[in-house]
Amino acid sequence: MVRFREGRGLVLAALLLVVAALVARMLVGAWLELDRARRATGPRDRVLHLRRAMAYYIPGNPWVRQAHDRLLALAREAHRDGQRQLALEACRELRSAILSLRGATRPFARSLPELDRTIAHLAAGDDASLRARMLDRLSHPPEPHAGWAWIGLLGFGLWVVGGVLLLLRGLRPNLAPSRRFWPLLGVVLFGLLLFGIGMGAA
Repeated sequence: MVRFREGRGLVLAALLLVVAALVARMLVGAWLELDRARRATGPRDRVLHLRRAMAYYIPGNPWVRQAHDRLLALAREAHRDGQRQLALEACRELRSAILSLRGATRPFARSLPELDRTIAHLAAGDDASLRARMLDRLSHPPEPHAGWAWIGLLGFGLWVVGGVLLLLRGLRPNLAPSRRFWPLLGVVLFGLLLFGIGMGAA
């Protein structure tokens, strides 16, 4: 029994280590790209690295917030200084980064209206009709279905929690299946199914 408890402790420690490693990877990845953006020799390289930094989004990652703010500031500065192509590139990259993060939540979505207006203005020039059509199209991007996204997240949660409980409660000290094994295995499989359906339909 003592060995089994020690084994459960090791399983939990291993799971916590995996989660910590994944979080650290996202934090460090964003910080490294932000640092590369600081050291970039040209504005286009800076845009590239700031865009890459945003791909490391997890809730609360301060480096991703900094990348968003710096890329937005770069776009505004280029637009103000008449650097049309750079401003357009920065706006498009930032808009693409924000849209790629949408799911059950919409981080940084407040920046989208300004980006849409700037892109339409820069791309259409003095053609008011074209500018209006572009703005209308940009303002209505294809949206992921929030309901399906939440179902996918629920499935992921069931999959992970069920897997942990399966290891901790579904096995006897001699590693033989307990009476909880099959119900917990059903939770794991159901969670995996919901995750696949939710993410596919979102």
